[in-house]
Amino acid sequence: MKKIFYTLAAAALFAACNNNPKEETAQPTAAPAQEVQQLKIAYVLIDTLTSQYELYKDASDNFQKKQANAEATITQKGRNFAAQVQEFQKKAQSNQYTEEQFNKEQARLAKLQQDIEDLQTRLSNSLQEEYQKELQALTDTIKSFMDSYAKEKGFDFILCKSSGIDNVLYANEAYDVTEEVVAALNKRYAKDKKKDETADAAQDASKGGSTKK
Repeated sequence: MKKIFYTLAAAALFAACNNNPKEETAQPTAAPAQEVQQLKIAYVLIDTLTSQYELYKDASDNFQKKQANAEATITQKGRNFAAQVQEFQKKAQSNQYTEEQFNKEQARLAKLQQDIEDLQTRLSNSLQEEYQKELQALTDTIKSFMDSYAKEKGFDFILCKSSGIDNVLYANEAYDVTEEVVAALNKRYAKDKKKDETADAAQDASKGGSTKK
């Protein structure tokens, strides 16, 4: 599941990199060779970024836990339903039901089965919706960082390069800034995470003090 998360995240981010709005302008003339040579260009390996960025890892782990909990809930209800169906069949075969009781129990089990199926659908939709929101937030975070990083380093272009979806036919490794970008992202994420943990600890301490009063 984690590999799938990374793959989808990389694909979404890569698509976002190539989804820039097109301006309606006249056909551009060829830029002078001297001007092109002055352009500062770099690229980022999206596969590497999404597998080494701690925020992606934490988001993936969190999503896996929620998915596992949802699956455990459905599995438990399914087992309970199966046991009830087995008990129903056992009693029916030994003629322990009146016709009215049989129909009533059969209807109850049918409704229970439908309820379980509805719950499974709701949980699945909820997870999918949460995944899309989380992925969008992660993508926005990366794009926002890349904007400030490019300005700070003076890059004119930063390209996306991916093993799965790639429109970069050739890239000199000298222009690979992935390691630097990942290190900077992780440093910023660690700082933000520590700040959040400190705030949570202070809030818990405050609640504890209020309880004592």
